[in-house]
Amino acid sequence: MIRAHVTDQAALAARSPSELAMYLRANDWVIRDRDGGGIHWVKSVGGDEFEALQPQDSSLRDYALRVRDLLSVLALTEDRSELDVLGDISTVSADVHSVRTFPADRAPGTIGLDDGVQAFESLRNLVAAAASAVSAEQPRAVHPARKTAEVLRFLREVRIGSPSEGSFVLSVHTPVPPRLSSQQATFFDDEVSDALEPAEPFERQVSLKLYDAVRAAHTAAGDALMTADGLDGFTQAVPAGVSANLCEALVGLGGEAGHAFEVALRLAPSRPMRARQLRPIRFRRDHLPVLESAAQELRERVPDEDVLVTGHVVRLHREGTGSGEISVSGTIDDDERLRRVWMNLPDTDYSMATRAHEEMQPVSVRGDLVRRGTRLYLTNPSRLQAAPDLER
Repeated sequence: MIRAHVTDQAALAARSPSELAMYLRANDWVIRDRDGGGIHWVKSVGGDEFEALQPQDSSLRDYALRVRDLLSVLALTEDRSELDVLGDISTVSADVHSVRTFPADRAPGTIGLDDGVQAFESLRNLVAAAASAVSAEQPRAVHPARKTAEVLRFLREVRIGSPSEGSFVLSVHTPVPPRLSSQQATFFDDEVSDALEPAEPFERQVSLKLYDAVRAAHTAAGDALMTADGLDGFTQAVPAGVSANLCEALVGLGGEAGHAFEVALRLAPSRPMRARQLRPIRFRRDHLPVLESAAQELRERVPDEDVLVTGHVVRLHREGTGSGEISVSGTIDDDERLRRVWMNLPDTDYSMATRAHEEMQPVSVRGDLVRRGTRLYLTNPSRLQAAPDLER
């Protein structure tokens, strides 16, 4: 095994004293004493006692060198590379969701450009689906494209991790507040209670919801392949966080070729939880068509309510006078993808859509979005109007 050593002083100096302390505490080091040079931590490993000196003042000129000495001790006690240990220190207060993809005919650590772009977008959609499930007042089989303020705030806090080898691994880091004792002690205190806070913060709830929903979708996909229950398992798993959005995101992680992939979660060591076994969840290629069918069926059963469709009228059809059918090519809410949506309009709105089509003017209309086969339909359309801002 290659034991990489870290010599980049900027990377070493970037780790704060609190991150170092949280990592030491989370890995069962205990404080022996303090002095002007820092905090002395000790730990017994296999009958041997190790001592580590953690610097407290990041403004010291030799702070990076002191972190380097600490990192060397940690790598020795954990029998790991310094680079791996430093990576874990940097995410000590973040839940890390990782996706290990297995694209065929690719060198380790690489993925096709289109598949890579799709994988990152799908990973964002996966996190957004879990956040929407936590934010919603009740379980939903289809989450609206328009995100709540709480979900948008959360997504702005999530960070993308550096891709790594092992086929191709991508990750997102969700910062979570550290778990403190009931007395709100700091990680520098000698004795920290194991008392748990009454409720987990929104960030941790999203992490757990994502993992539980992915596991439930995996189970439902497996059941659909082996039993005669079809896709009923997906509808029954909606309370666990399974939704059409989540299933579509999982399909996207498989790329155009539908390769296998594995989803894993590592909870932030600064906010530990007991009695949680978070084994990686691996999706085979034959799971993906089932997930795609489940997403389509969920969207057909449950409309996406009160969406805003904005675009150009590209087709008009009616027989005689009265109501008629149109299709609009444009966007749905905040989703920038170009979609085609069909709808039936009463006579007045149909006439307005005809004028917009003749004048090549964009329109906007609200309604409930449903999928019928390969088409998207807007039911209960209302408030059709010109959308001049689209052309700016």
